[in-house]
Amino acid sequence: MDFQQMAMQFGTRQCYSKKDFIFQQGQNCEHLYVIQSGVLKGYYSDENGKDFIKSFLFSGDVIASMTALQGGKASFSLQALRSCEVVRLAYADIARQAEKDLSSANHMIKILMAFAMKKEQREYELLCLSAQQRYQALLARKPDIYDYVTQGDIAKYLGITPVALSRIIHQ
Repeated sequence: MDFQQMAMQFGTRQCYSKKDFIFQQGQNCEHLYVIQSGVLKGYYSDENGKDFIKSFLFSGDVIASMTALQGGKASFSLQALRSCEVVRLAYADIARQAEKDLSSANHMIKILMAFAMKKEQREYELLCLSAQQRYQALLARKPDIYDYVTQGDIAKYLGITPVALSRIIHQ
């Protein structure tokens, strides 16, 4: 069974409006989410309320709090930047299916590898690239990012201030 079949068999479609939370940091959330349409952001908030955007998510992306899937609390919040539709899948259902079916297990491995590769790329960019290089890499991946995301959120994603981003843009 491939992942889309699992999504249709075990998942439920849910719609969210702009600014709705799919889940929030500190909540229990033992689900994976497959983005069908719309745009979302995953972000961390520190104890002072400052936000750090970890990712933007678009149609076809899959997201989950790995910490929450293992019985902990969600380590980040997931919020709709635009109206969106997602398929919500209980991790326990997928894990049971993967135990019974090698094809399902292989699809789960692919999803986990995609998570790991995305995280590794994000770490590399934050640790090894300048802010300007991170900005250029973001535009290379998603040239129309400004159609979906505010300049303020782009700055948070890059780990810089909006003023610094403005300087980069106008260089």
